[in-house]
Amino acid sequence: MGKGCFKCKYALIFIILLFAFISGLNYKQLNVTNNLAVKRISIVYSISKNEKGNGNFEELLYQEFRKLGIEVEFDRFYLDCNRLNAAEEIEHIRKYLELLNNKSVDIILTVGDQATYSLLSTRHKLLSSLPLIACNVNFPDEKLIGEYDLMKVYVLRDTPDLKRNMDFIQTLYPHTNLEIIYNIDMTILGHKSFDLLTRVADRRNVRILGYQKAFMQELEYERLKEMIEYFNLMPGLSNNGLKKDEFTICLCPFRYVKGASLLVMLERSRREQENQVFLLDKFDMMSIPIANALNIPSFSCIREGFGEKAKIVGGYMATNEISAKAVAGLALRLLNNEKVGMPKIRDLEKEYVLDWSYFSEYGEDINNVPKNVRIINYPYIDQYRGYFYLLGALFVVTFIFVLTSLLRTHRRSLIERKNLQMLEDAHKKLSLSMDGGQISLWNIQDDIIEFDDNYTHLVGLKQKRFTKEEILKLAHPEDMPLLRSFYETLHQVSGMKIQRVRFSFNGKPEEFQWFELRCNSLKDAEGKIMLAGIMQNIQEQVEREQQLILAKQIAEKAELKQSFLNNMSHEIRTPLNAIVGFTNLLLGEGAEEIDPEERASMVELVNHNNELLLKLVNDVLEISRLDSDNMSFAIEECDLTEIIKEIYMTYQRLIQPALNFHLEMDEATPIFVSIDRFRFMQVISNFLNNANKFTKDGEIVLGCQVDKEQQEVCVYVKDTGKGIDEKELMMIFDRFYKTDEFEQGSGLGLSICKVIIERLAGRIEVQSELGKGSRFAVILSLANVI
Repeated sequence: MGKGCFKCKYALIFIILLFAFISGLNYKQLNVTNNLAVKRISIVYSISKNEKGNGNFEELLYQEFRKLGIEVEFDRFYLDCNRLNAAEEIEHIRKYLELLNNKSVDIILTVGDQATYSLLSTRHKLLSSLPLIACNVNFPDEKLIGEYDLMKVYVLRDTPDLKRNMDFIQTLYPHTNLEIIYNIDMTILGHKSFDLLTRVADRRNVRILGYQKAFMQELEYERLKEMIEYFNLMPGLSNNGLKKDEFTICLCPFRYVKGASLLVMLERSRREQENQVFLLDKFDMMSIPIANALNIPSFSCIREGFGEKAKIVGGYMATNEISAKAVAGLALRLLNNEKVGMPKIRDLEKEYVLDWSYFSEYGEDINNVPKNVRIINYPYIDQYRGYFYLLGALFVVTFIFVLTSLLRTHRRSLIERKNLQMLEDAHKKLSLSMDGGQISLWNIQDDIIEFDDNYTHLVGLKQKRFTKEEILKLAHPEDMPLLRSFYETLHQVSGMKIQRVRFSFNGKPEEFQWFELRCNSLKDAEGKIMLAGIMQNIQEQVEREQQLILAKQIAEKAELKQSFLNNMSHEIRTPLNAIVGFTNLLLGEGAEEIDPEERASMVELVNHNNELLLKLVNDVLEISRLDSDNMSFAIEECDLTEIIKEIYMTYQRLIQPALNFHLEMDEATPIFVSIDRFRFMQVISNFLNNANKFTKDGEIVLGCQVDKEQQEVCVYVKDTGKGIDEKELMMIFDRFYKTDEFEQGSGLGLSICKVIIERLAGRIEVQSELGKGSRFAVILSLANVI
């Protein structure tokens, strides 16, 4: 229940934060809307009011201005260039500019070549005070625009890109016999557009549809011939025998040919060339219906008509979206009186677009469409057909998975019932085991310790819930710190914890009994950490352990005494045998006959064995004093540098002459440690004596190193002697142990050194390798910071 409330609380907080976020966005949008700057824009269209060609351009322009923080009001003017001649257009627009003098207009926007040319040709004084943006001008009159060089007049050029459009068409229709029909227009703009075509088209692939009798007027036919001669396309008039497997550009004068003749020409061409498309470089209201009637895919280099139900499939063009964004951005800078600079004529960006509703009518393959093409009117069922198939497959797989899961769940339910029955049986057996083993279960939650029902039989108390302090009062005074520490570490360290504690649950001090507490951490059903364990009476087990420990100690003492006597008898017997033997020879019969030199040698051997026997006795006495803590240590702060130098000077005369004896130490730096000077020198002397004894050639090094990080000093004796086997390194500090039984010595030296250094709060480290030598080191703590 608590977990569910916890989730509900966080869900409610999430909903409140989401509501606040949405409200903030709405407030921000409302605030921006209420504070938009209102601007009035005069739009001059080239076409008539009801004519197609601008689509949603004005709506997109309105949205772009709002994004820039401007609320626009449009004043519209339609030039109707298809009805008027050039002079009438100029006069018509001049009257409109006179009307604008009485209106509050912030900027003038012209759309198309005719509107731009006619407006600039008026040379009206209003153009010197108001900014002008000419949008989607295919072929701007640069000479006329140059007259407005000092005024805020800017042209967004939209020159048809015939080459990229033809390449785009060939990509969509990868046929070798593709025929592109191009409309010849003998107007000024038509000449300019046709000039562009001649620059990118291969003249060998061009043919011209039309013959003299098909034209409505002979004058138009003559003008066409002049146009062909000007662009050097005379072979095109007779180029009707092109192979069907060649790419063809078919020039067709839609506007000037009789309707019946035009249909006959196009139908004949269609029979000869099945794969035909129509390419627009201007929005011609005569050619589009004819292309649609012949069911030929239409492509366009300009934005007019695209997306306006004119059955234009697509093309490479400056779309309404691009044009609206470019106009809004430039207008904002002009309205803010920003310095726009040169050039006056700026090219619009273009993009590849495709109208799926018309492209799909001709049954073309979507795989031919490049990735960089933006597709409009693309239904979700077509756009994500593969995803729908995948979704269906996932549904089938999910259904199978769910059905399989249900079957597994049913099977698992049966197994769980069986396991539950087994668990109940195990619980009964566990209860019986706990009763027989005097075991009680307990757990800790919220600092309350609770025992199970078996606790009553185990200790004889009815109370089963205790606080921490109540439990501590029942523990033995000596065990209270251990129990308190045990309780605190339970919450900090994971894993099984075991502690032995004496409790007296009846309150009688003389009746404390040993109990073992075992504890581990686990999670309950709600995910909270809880501590649980068992408590077992181990009084009898502890008593048996104490008896075993006592018996072991007695046995070890007896064994130690026996080992000591055996070693002592062995070590004492060797020098005594030599002393008694040589003494009998010196004092017995025939002693006078012994050579003086031999007598002197015998006396020397007797004295040497006396010294060995004396050293053995001294070592045994020293070990005895160390074991009984009767050896006193005079701890004082000493300069280790001076001590080592003193030892070095002493042993320069004692080390074998055949060995090199070195000192490795910074003699100028004092090193202070708290030690017993005599005992420390005793240890280092023992190391040097052993090195001198077991090194036949090479060198012996006495050295000292300081570790400033660890605040320790290392005094070492390094030799190139015979070394010690790795297996024996752990035993060399045992009493009476010798690596070579035939070597002189009691085997107590290293054992005494180890005890002395431990009393000085240090440690001994040994590194050795057979045949290469040994390194014995004493590690001590520094008395001050160096």
